[in-house]
Amino acid sequence: ADETLNGSPSEPNFLGVDEGIQRISMVRRLLDVDGRAMTDVRAILDETASFAASMDALLMRISHMKRVLTLVGQHKIMEHTCWFCERSIGNNATGDIGLLNELTLTIQQSSADAMRSIQQAAESTLTGKPLVDVSGAVQRGNVALEVFKRGYASTMVEGYGGSASLIKTLEDARHTVFRFMCAFCVLHACVISNVAIYQTRRSKAKYPGSMPSFVTWFCGFCAATLGLLFAGGSVLVAIPISEVCHFWRYDIFTHEGISDYYRQLGLLELGSPTKTANPLAVDVWRTCFAPNGTGDALAALQLRDKLDFQRVLQDGFISLEDKMAGAVVDIAKFELLVSQARSFGGLFILSPEDPLPLEPNAASKMIGSSLDADDREGPDGESLIYGLNTYASLIAGPGQYSFAHGTAGGGTLITATTPTAEEVSGELMVRQNALIYARLKEQILSAPDVFRCDTMDATFQVVERTCGFEEFKASVLNYAEQVRDAGVLLGQEAQSARQLIAYDLQSSLGQLLFEVKALRELFMCRFLWKRWEDFDLSLCNIALPGLLQGALSWLVLSGSTLVLVVLHYKMWRHLLDNKVVGEELERFAKKYGYLSTAVVPK
Repeated sequence: ADETLNGSPSEPNFLGVDEGIQRISMVRRLLDVDGRAMTDVRAILDETASFAASMDALLMRISHMKRVLTLVGQHKIMEHTCWFCERSIGNNATGDIGLLNELTLTIQQSSADAMRSIQQAAESTLTGKPLVDVSGAVQRGNVALEVFKRGYASTMVEGYGGSASLIKTLEDARHTVFRFMCAFCVLHACVISNVAIYQTRRSKAKYPGSMPSFVTWFCGFCAATLGLLFAGGSVLVAIPISEVCHFWRYDIFTHEGISDYYRQLGLLELGSPTKTANPLAVDVWRTCFAPNGTGDALAALQLRDKLDFQRVLQDGFISLEDKMAGAVVDIAKFELLVSQARSFGGLFILSPEDPLPLEPNAASKMIGSSLDADDREGPDGESLIYGLNTYASLIAGPGQYSFAHGTAGGGTLITATTPTAEEVSGELMVRQNALIYARLKEQILSAPDVFRCDTMDATFQVVERTCGFEEFKASVLNYAEQVRDAGVLLGQEAQSARQLIAYDLQSSLGQLLFEVKALRELFMCRFLWKRWEDFDLSLCNIALPGLLQGALSWLVLSGSTLVLVVLHYKMWRHLLDNKVVGEELERFAKKYGYLSTAVVPK
């Protein structure tokens, strides 16, 4: 009872019901919407709102850019692959995670992400309606714990607790009396009985005295009577104990029984005139005392999930402390994104799934060519990517063909539709195939709706729209610059918010997190079932069989003593009758003189 109400610092490591009530009351006060702690939390969240907005804006810009590039790069456009799309969003085949994913990962590993996680956790649980819900749940849990304490004190401490000490006292007394009576019966059988017999046999008196036999059988009669009384008393006590054991094992201390007998357990709603059950207190009793209970008193009070913000915030502050030394954002990676978008945002490489036959000497240059007019250096800084002018010269030699979007004139002009397949049907098949790819290049460059140039406004609303090649290149660069600008702004805002979140907010929530942590970690009451089970076993499996065995022992003791009682009772009657009859005969012989004084045997 003491460890249940007042707690225990070692096994079982339990906070205690009284301590739990006090801590829940403290949590309730700290969660007061007008209290100092919650007022400070709201003020800090307001002061760091610009940081939250900049963090959300950066993530939304990255997500928007990934979405557009995924839509464009997920399929080849007229046999051409978007190199920058793959470079930005990654490639599972090569294991490249992509620039945008790398930026997201960098942000997630930065102190900015830890601060934002703390912000979100505090905002989602410690402001507005969630705060009211948590505070109300804590208040209901506090009342339920008071009801549980009252029921436990009246039922277990005053009821079974007092009975346990009384049962122990009575058991000790029964055992002591039984040992005393066993010793007396041994003394009676071995000493008193034998002394009485010995004295009677060795007596030289004319009429041996009957007093030793009388004392012997009288003592035996008293011992046998007490033995029978104790045997009957043990049986009378064992019967109700057996009924009680069956009752609390199979009726009251079950999942359904606890709710059925809530009145007897004292789990009544405080101040309720109808004496209804407090459902949370019933659940706490179940989790502590039912055979299938979990022992999680906080979960039974429906507070474990409500108070989970402690774990989230505590982990957030620890993570923030670990990440404080690093930079909030790596500006170099954002600049790399812009640089790559400016240089390669429009880099589309001819890469057909099933290449058509081309001139063997020109195939390696045609496959892998770009949509740029001139040759250019590849992204690796070493390779050369051939442009439209070189591609045209490879079809049938220099000056034979030129692209409408190229810079080298002369020869037949290649557009999105010309020269047609019929017009070049007389050419070699490898030239016809080269012209098919050439027309596809012009179609990409001239089509007004091949690409996606979705826009996102200040409220992060996306407007979907299609566009042409040049507008797509400009949009990609614009996306990258918006991401970079949002990253720079986040770095500035994070520096301003770091003191408020890492120190001020943690200080304001320090006591609340400490109290909740103690409740979450030290409020497991399953040891109560073990204590009750030990009491049940000691009474129903040890004391009750002991009573029945004791009753049988008393009967055996009384039966064996009764044999000596009968024996000495007959000796006593024999000696007493001989003496009475002999003395009467002597008296009459003296008076009348004709009666013999010989002892008449019975």
